[in-house]
Amino acid sequence: MKKLTLIATILLFCGCSPKISKYFEQNKYIRNYNIHIVNDSLQFYFKTPGDITYTTNREELKKIIRKGKIKTKDSVLVYGKSTDPLYEYFVTASENHKQNNPKHLIIFDTIINRKTIQFLGNPLAENSYNALKIDLENIFKSLEVGKNYRKEICTVMDIVKKHQNSNKYFATLNEIIEFPTYDKQEEWTKLQMELTFASFLEKNDFYDNYLNQLESKFKPNDTISKLIKENSSTDQKVIETIINEAKNHKILMINENHFYPNHRLLVSDLLIKLKEIGYNYLALEGLDVKQDSLLNIENVYPTLKTGFYTVEQNYSNLIRKAKELGYEFVAYENFDNSKDREIGQAENIYDKTFKLNPNSKVLVLSGIDHILEKQTREGKKWMATIFKEKYNIDPLTISQTHLNSYRKIIDEEYSIFKSKLFNNERLNSVDFLVLNNKKTVNLTTGYYYQNISETDVQVELFYGDEILNDYDYLKNVPYFSTILKNGKKYNLPIDKKRGMYLYTYDKNGKRIDNQIISPANN
Repeated sequence: MKKLTLIATILLFCGCSPKISKYFEQNKYIRNYNIHIVNDSLQFYFKTPGDITYTTNREELKKIIRKGKIKTKDSVLVYGKSTDPLYEYFVTASENHKQNNPKHLIIFDTIINRKTIQFLGNPLAENSYNALKIDLENIFKSLEVGKNYRKEICTVMDIVKKHQNSNKYFATLNEIIEFPTYDKQEEWTKLQMELTFASFLEKNDFYDNYLNQLESKFKPNDTISKLIKENSSTDQKVIETIINEAKNHKILMINENHFYPNHRLLVSDLLIKLKEIGYNYLALEGLDVKQDSLLNIENVYPTLKTGFYTVEQNYSNLIRKAKELGYEFVAYENFDNSKDREIGQAENIYDKTFKLNPNSKVLVLSGIDHILEKQTREGKKWMATIFKEKYNIDPLTISQTHLNSYRKIIDEEYSIFKSKLFNNERLNSVDFLVLNNKKTVNLTTGYYYQNISETDVQVELFYGDEILNDYDYLKNVPYFSTILKNGKKYNLPIDKKRGMYLYTYDKNGKRIDNQIISPANN
């Protein structure tokens, strides 16, 4: 018998009863933004979206195969399922080149060493077919088999993780820019991280370019555009509308897109008036576990450990303002992997607020879809939906994201609309929709600074009373940071009443300048 190559070995699991590969337990599932599936014994690699759940127990997989409508003739190496969109997929292999599979399946296959490897996708809901087709095609394209398979999993998220305790955002952005990508999925992940770290640096050319790249494919709907132009309530009326509605609710949920720092400015603009009508908790998805307890201590300020997105200056300044006003912070992200994320988020908010004080009023800042009050057609229930049904507390929900691409239609900073205005199930899943064009305003009187170095630099400004020790600037969050072009003079936001610390770094993270700016010399 001739010696089989390792690439051929991968197919020896076909025909094994009960149709599960003998190499099934040797799969490694590495979560690094995506999920990377590696089998070293078979020299087998591919990657998938991070929200797919994989069955890693042989007995559980047996039950799934027995109960399922898809009866694969070949041994299963991998089984995964997504809940939103709702679908499942199998990876199988065999020596049978002619396969008789149900017509409704989405199939990608290849023949290697006379063996057929198949990725079989089964849409479990009518409207999940297209999403499954796109996902499965990307998964299939990432397949690597043989001696050149990817042994080491290195992604752009490794860069993010390496710099998670650094406020040298320009250096991190530069490293992300230089990171190579191999397919569209990795390119999308890279663009998200480029947008994120560019957004940490106030307004700059990098952010504008990435945002244009993201938004360039958007084509407005004429009907929606017309409704926006004809029914726009703007600026101060937006604040008044939200406050008047908030009086009749115990919880106000506002969402944000993490790539748009100005979404945090609306929440900041509401803080004072909401406090006046009884809102006393600020629940932030962006806070890491137990960081709410730390922030609720007197004379504690945001640090790099407070949260990933809270290092962005508008977010950290929102926290500073809320702290001055006496809000109590709530970290509510679900870190229990055994529990549905939406259920966990709703429970965390309730347990830390209404369960302790039924008369509480809570302001929530969350990610895009968590505030939707209606479940999807596939049956997925979002945090707001669960909050409404489980606790019988109707949230006031305001989306800044679902019409975000239309924001350039208006000239004003804010515009608000009732969701009933739009004949769209997704738009109708919240109470109001807001367009946000607000630009960050300098905090106080300016301080003129010229970048005399030969390169562009990142500038960071810290409040003096937050720098208690010599090296606190390395772990704290600047209240202002941006990119300064070489040779240019800038007007930086400085508080005349407080001492300031100024630091600059080049794109490699090397410190170029540091200054202490006291009230006497600015």
